[in-house]
Amino acid sequence: MTHPALGFLTLPLAGTAARHNASAGERGGSPRLFDETSHAALTAIPDPSAQRGAKKKSQRQRRAKMAVAIAILAFFAHPAQPVHAASNRERPPHGSVAGAPPQYTRFTRAELTRGFMALAFGSDLRIGARPRGIRRFEHPIRARVYAGGSVDRVAEMQAVVEDYARAVPALNLSLAQGAQQADIDIRLIDEKDFRSALEEAFGAKVTREFVARTDPQCMTSVKSTADGDIVRSVSFIIVDKGDQVFFDCAYHELLHAFGLSNHDQRNPFTTLNQGRMVGYLTVYDRSLLRLLYDRRVTPGMSPVQVRALLPQVIKDLGLATSAR
Repeated sequence: MTHPALGFLTLPLAGTAARHNASAGERGGSPRLFDETSHAALTAIPDPSAQRGAKKKSQRQRRAKMAVAIAILAFFAHPAQPVHAASNRERPPHGSVAGAPPQYTRFTRAELTRGFMALAFGSDLRIGARPRGIRRFEHPIRARVYAGGSVDRVAEMQAVVEDYARAVPALNLSLAQGAQQADIDIRLIDEKDFRSALEEAFGAKVTREFVARTDPQCMTSVKSTADGDIVRSVSFIIVDKGDQVFFDCAYHELLHAFGLSNHDQRNPFTTLNQGRMVGYLTVYDRSLLRLLYDRRVTPGMSPVQVRALLPQVIKDLGLATSAR
């Protein structure tokens, strides 16, 4: 008998997530819990203000060593090499929230492969059996937005869903109409109601463990079969903390709902980097979804199988600027 797998993926409360990432993100993941029948994954994105404070402190601590470091570099440094080969840095798409970062639009095969392998496998916190491989929907996806909170953002959230549907046709994504059953439930709530909403949906025990480890601001629960077919996703999106938080949550959580379940703090291109606030669908994330929903990438596929397959899929889809 197989058991459904349940995953939780989140954004953090302001000013709290940086300390979690200091202990967990640098190791490549957060603490994990397991039980016998279900799977859960919990993740958080740091508040930018907390990151800036930590950065300033670190800079002060390094100043005393800077003169020596400069002298050493003068004798031994080699010419600087770019860390990333991505190119065509552009402004954010028209209509993006004020303050949205620019994006790169061209990537190498290695950059796409590394990002896909990091984001499509694993998650920050799991409760239950470890997923075996790729998770994705294997049928047309219907999403429904449930109104809630003190700010009416239903139309904005529906527009985000439609943005994904236009950008990635392979998702076969649409808004549920009338009595149609939804595959993704998107629940809009105020921040003050977040914990009570989680308790109602998942119970006090799971909520207590979840909040203690992540201090979440937004979250997504992904339920899938043992073979990796996603059965249902539920996202909770905060509406009353401003446009930046809302749109960052909205685009971020839907990536999780579709099957990109992890985060990658070393990746400067993706919305799923916990140290960034983006608020739109980047060219990079769109490319990763096209890979995930290519017919050759199937639920349950192992990392070894996917890594062997990706070069040809990337080439066929014309996603990379070079074969490197």
